Amino acid sequence: MSQIAKAYSFPLFQAFEHVLTFYESSQLPCGIILAVTNGSSEEKIQDLKMSLAKAEGFTDIHCFYDKQSSILGILLGDQMLGNTHFHSLFIKEQLQTQHMLTGPVFIASFPEQGESAAQVLSGMVQEITAGKGSAGEIHIYNGKRSSEAKRSLLLVSQDETVNEFLRIYLQRKGYCVYLADNGREAWEKYKRFLPDAVITDVNLAIEDGYQLISKINAVEHGTKIVVLTHKRLEDDKKRSFELGVSDYIAKPFSPVDLEARVRSLLF
Repeated sequence: MSQIAKAYSFPLFQAFEHVLTFYESSQLPCGIILAVTNGSSEEKIQDLKMSLAKAEGFTDIHCFYDKQSSILGILLGDQMLGNTHFHSLFIKEQLQTQHMLTGPVFIASFPEQGESAAQVLSGMVQEITAGKGSAGEIHIYNGKRSSEAKRSLLLVSQDETVNEFLRIYLQRKGYCVYLADNGREAWEKYKRFLPDAVITDVNLAIEDGYQLISKINAVEHGTKIVVLTHKRLEDDKKRSFELGVSDYIAKPFSPVDLEARVRSLLF
């Protein structure tokens, strides 16, 4: 039986079929969260949906608990991977508070991850039932991403000229590039898109680069962070590496060298 055929026979897919079909046919994003729990009543599911609606501010939530596999499935309408990951932190906390979470949490979204709804859901179920991950760990389902798939970058700088120059250069090199000109905007875009790497200055408005770096590393997504800045003091470099950055490049810089160093981190 093929992977997709297995997905259609799985109770979670049968429960979510109409919703998944709607989002897929409408080409709208949809986040998927699967969690291994020790049981879930209809009352608990409704409580979780109400908590999500109240805390996160949206109501397009669909939940189903499969007793046979002990998997709680949650669909979040119109949510890309970054937002899905953010909401999964809240869901994990709620499940732990109720002493329900007994295994890992897997998250994904489509069509963002390049597979059909059936492929994404089937792949997630396959990984979660194979026993991957410990209780409480959040795993992002990566699907069958090929080595040639586009890597995504978030460029953060108050210098619009630098942002635009690097955007054009890196897009020509095959990257998907997002831009932000202050720390707060960068954090919002990071949560939404979960890029593979962030290239950021430390001199940023609203929230500085150090705050941004700390927030990103707290997510534990494995995002590589490269600091690109005028600051050349050893104290600045030391502080950046202590916060967990992967590389530190002082301006003036060579775009060829920058791209080569980013590529070495991602490929």
